[in-house]
Amino acid sequence: MTGSRSWLAFNAGGLTVLALGIAGCIVGGWFYGSQVFFRAWLCTYLFWLGVPLAGVALVLVHDLTGGQWMASTRPVLDAAIATMPLATLSGIAAFVGLHALYGWTHPASSLTNTWYLNPIAFYARYAAYVMLWNGLAAFALWAPRGMRSPIAPGLSWVSGLGLVALALSSGFASIDWMLSLTPGFWSSIFPMIAAASWFNTGFALVLLTVALAGWPAADRRDHMADLARILLATTLLWAYVEFSQFLIIWEENLKTEIPWYLDRLAPAWHGALYAAAAGGFFLPFFILIWTPGKYDRRVVVAVCVFVLLSRIADKWWLVLAQYRTAGPFWLDVAALLALGGLVILPFGWALRYVDRLVPGTEPLWKSGHG
Repeated sequence: MTGSRSWLAFNAGGLTVLALGIAGCIVGGWFYGSQVFFRAWLCTYLFWLGVPLAGVALVLVHDLTGGQWMASTRPVLDAAIATMPLATLSGIAAFVGLHALYGWTHPASSLTNTWYLNPIAFYARYAAYVMLWNGLAAFALWAPRGMRSPIAPGLSWVSGLGLVALALSSGFASIDWMLSLTPGFWSSIFPMIAAASWFNTGFALVLLTVALAGWPAADRRDHMADLARILLATTLLWAYVEFSQFLIIWEENLKTEIPWYLDRLAPAWHGALYAAAAGGFFLPFFILIWTPGKYDRRVVVAVCVFVLLSRIADKWWLVLAQYRTAGPFWLDVAALLALGGLVILPFGWALRYVDRLVPGTEPLWKSGHG
């Protein structure tokens, strides 16, 4: 009965969040204009997309490296990967407003590389990303592998190629969707920053779910600590590449690059910047570097919440600071809730029925269990 009540409460909460988010988006779009909605939706799309992308990346990495932590993580990763179709296709709601988002779509734009940045090529690449990522998601879900074991050695080359394809495509997607907001700005390290941010988003949600599951077995606790170590490593990677980009561009002080940071260092965006830095690096680093913290569920849950909040702030800082006029903050939150409800509801369904989705996988959330 406890499990049934938890399941019903989860669905009720998810539907409430979804309804509030949709209502907020409708009201915000009606009173403030569709272009403000498109910007808010682009931010939330870039945030929630990290959930399935991180799930696929972790499964493919495990195929090549192995690791006992997968025994506790497989159901959660499968649930995250199952959100791929909805998460990828939700970008349509933002990209129908391409003209409101990207200056290079305007006739007066002085852009020279129109062979790459034009609406037809943009939509074609978006379609390619959707097909590739959903194909990799299907491989990560249904290729022959055990609950805790990686794929058969004879198929590991497919996982290796899949990781390369995922890395390259996510890099180009970050250029298309974020970097091209300022087409005159370029950073060769930006795709790595975006990929690390997406991975941290999805991985934090996966680890949060694992920590909240509350398995009594000691090996589950060890698996959670292993995952916390991975989260610590990836937060270090994100902070390193983010700061490297800032340091190089600030020292060069080129007029084609420095305005990108000047816009984002304006006083109006200090809050988002500090939240991204504190929750995305400083708090996880100083908490997880302490070994006992990795084994404490409450500590791990708090760190995951900090990371998720920091990734939201980071997307707002990256995207919304580009525009001279900003919409109301509550519309950004409403978009986050709307797509969040659409992603979390199937995520929860997959957690409960993952054995039906992926035969041979043990459900994390069973009826009769809390």
